[in-house]
Amino acid sequence: MLFGTIILVVSVIAVVLALVSRNMRGLIREETRGRGIAIAQLFGATNLDHFKSYHYMAIQQNAHRAKDENGLVYLLAYDKKGRIAANTEDASVLDQAPRDPETLQTLSSAHPLFREIEWRGGVDPPGLTPSRVFDVTYPVLTAEDPGRWGTIRLGISTENMQRYIRQTQFQILQIGMLVLGMGVLGALFLSSRITEPVSRLLRGVLRASAGDLDHRISVRSGDELERLSESFNSMMDQIQTHQEARIRDERMAAVGTMVNTIVHDCRTPITVIRGYSSLLKDFEVSRSQQQECLGSINVEVERMEHMIEEVLCFSQGKKPVLAFAATNLDDFLRECAHAITALLRGTAIDFQQDLQSSCIVSIDPNRLRRAVLNIAANSKDALKGRGQFRIQSLSQETQAVVILSDDGPGIAEHIRDRIYDPFFTHAKPMGFG
Repeated sequence: MLFGTIILVVSVIAVVLALVSRNMRGLIREETRGRGIAIAQLFGATNLDHFKSYHYMAIQQNAHRAKDENGLVYLLAYDKKGRIAANTEDASVLDQAPRDPETLQTLSSAHPLFREIEWRGGVDPPGLTPSRVFDVTYPVLTAEDPGRWGTIRLGISTENMQRYIRQTQFQILQIGMLVLGMGVLGALFLSSRITEPVSRLLRGVLRASAGDLDHRISVRSGDELERLSESFNSMMDQIQTHQEARIRDERMAAVGTMVNTIVHDCRTPITVIRGYSSLLKDFEVSRSQQQECLGSINVEVERMEHMIEEVLCFSQGKKPVLAFAATNLDDFLRECAHAITALLRGTAIDFQQDLQSSCIVSIDPNRLRRAVLNIAANSKDALKGRGQFRIQSLSQETQAVVILSDDGPGIAEHIRDRIYDPFFTHAKPMGFG
């Protein structure tokens, strides 16, 4: 804003200088023209008899007097025949005919002439230092005789005009500098009272939009901007309070969701463990079958330990590390099928297997097994104890495909977008009693 104010004021000063100088030059030229014609008229009238009698000495003397009295650069007089009757710069050329084209053109004009020319000190001398003058040419006429009795040519220096214009320009510059100083002070005042507070408000809004809710604005202008900054700070206090409350609520909700999910995920291995425990307790089984049941129970316990470790990593913001291993896909799914069979024991759900891919795949067995068993547990809940659950595997070119399906109602539309959220579950918390 300050730079723009300076540019504006300087531009205005330059325009004013140009306009004033042009108008002053025009006015001075017109005034000088009138003054020069008046001097020439008076000189012609007072020397008319000398022109008629060709009294050059009297005209020469009167020319010197007129030059001194009127502050002229030169005064030249030509008689009726165009010969030099007076020359204040060179008396030796009297009674001679001028030869320069400019003078000859001047003598041929029937009307007064006014020009700005370079004067070199005589009628036709080489000269050394030309100067700018207003050259006035006026014919000597009489009312009773229509012919020309002579011609008066005089020069008025432009130095006075230039000096007057320079003085005026200097005064305008002084006024302009004063205005510029006042403009700069005004701009600084406006900057301190308006621009800077507005900039602070803008920076505060940008920082708030970027998430910096601790930023506050300090404006001490005693006007609407100060009240606006106070309103902004009050608004930020309220937003921060609501934000902290929302974060606490979200944390509590996340904790509840995590606990609910842990409970939900633990149901599957616990159910499997319960199934094998019931088998060992209620039925007579061989020693090899006992070892198989105990091995399955041990696997489910290890799976629960892995789940607890994943929850701890998530709560600490750590990314889980996948433990990939080359595994036969169908063998892996058969192991999962044993646990699914135990999971579905006691229900009327028909568990079918269609394993047709014996390719070697790179998987994390623990996590993929957990995913398969969780899907089976969800199907058990959705089927409500009756229906069909199917696990399939097949090979397609360079890919191995696992398909888990049931004939239940499917995933509700309103929760499909959230099935990949960490710890999201649609199941209600349940006990294990």
